[in-house]
Amino acid sequence: MFKLFNSFSSSIEDFVPFEKNLVKVFICGPTVYDYTHLGHARIFLTYDLLARCLNDQGLETDILVNMTDINQNVFNKAKENSTTYQDIAKFYATAFVNDLETLHIQSINRLAYVSDYVSNMEKQIHTLIQKQVAYMAHGNVYLDISKVKNYGKISHQTKEQLSLHRLDIGPGKKNPEDIMLWNCTDDFDFSWKSELGEGIPWWHMQDTAVAMENFGKNYDIHGGARELLYPHHEAHLAQYQLLSGSDVPVKTWVHVGLVLSGGEKMSKSLGNVVWVRDLIKTYDQNLIRLYIFSKHYRDDIDFSEKDLLAKKPLMDLIQLAKSRVSDNTNEDISKLIHNFIQSLHDDLDTPMALDTLEKICIEVKNGKGINQNDFNRICEILGIIP
Repeated sequence: MFKLFNSFSSSIEDFVPFEKNLVKVFICGPTVYDYTHLGHARIFLTYDLLARCLNDQGLETDILVNMTDINQNVFNKAKENSTTYQDIAKFYATAFVNDLETLHIQSINRLAYVSDYVSNMEKQIHTLIQKQVAYMAHGNVYLDISKVKNYGKISHQTKEQLSLHRLDIGPGKKNPEDIMLWNCTDDFDFSWKSELGEGIPWWHMQDTAVAMENFGKNYDIHGGARELLYPHHEAHLAQYQLLSGSDVPVKTWVHVGLVLSGGEKMSKSLGNVVWVRDLIKTYDQNLIRLYIFSKHYRDDIDFSEKDLLAKKPLMDLIQLAKSRVSDNTNEDISKLIHNFIQSLHDDLDTPMALDTLEKICIEVKNGKGINQNDFNRICEILGIIP
């Protein structure tokens, strides 16, 4: 049985999709105003591995990634470059796709630009107002989180802890922690005309519209970085519950740890960002994958080129095993392959899986056989191209 850690329950659970043979996955995608750094790449490498594991078990995956092009950073970049936000979004979205291709990430089925879903957001916000769980205040629209069941469950905060957060500060809010849905009061040099007022659909509502229009009332996995637990994913779940009428519209919430640099989160302002487009010029995608998978996906990684290079001996062993494939797989190696698969089925335990892979390659080096199909299966699951 495939098991995943569910942030909602804070426990590792047996994963069973809503539909028997199809797994629907929504991944919080990039804000398209800059290039892809290693922290972003880790997220998509993790879900690529997840998809490959599920596909190996005969399950189809439908992976949807939202592309955030309605954002102040995108608008600012357009203004700096004397162009439109659409041109900025298109340029960096193309760069993002190119980076995914260099990393051999092939599992994404659909990219959705949030600007294509503004009318859907308006309808959903109107629905929330009609349900009396959202309200207008001085031109803005807010979600009344006091009307939301289990709000704070994903980030594991009490009502008292939630009340300490002052989000989207503005006059007329009922509760400091209420979530903005539509912003009519800030000046972004860009806005949409709407019955809600001329303004900007806010970022939590953007993801909800994209997911609901593509997946309907429920889907299986919502993924993203751990830093999105609050307020973004709390808001998304609350909106989805209220719009779908289901307490559990998303079966499993999977969050990936951060990639740090010098012990701090990668940030342009700190000058510690490792861009994928630069990294791939020096190290091939196989080595990057082995490095990222050497840590469990829920743990943080403090980037180190020394640690990255430390995975080269394993890659050399994989290359050696490739040159020594035989007609049959030795019984001891078959057991190790089983252990390799079981490690990945246990909440994607990649450190254990890579340890087992090293044992397999050493056994092959010492003369035990592995057939082409078994060798290819291991490489396909990991996304390795030896």
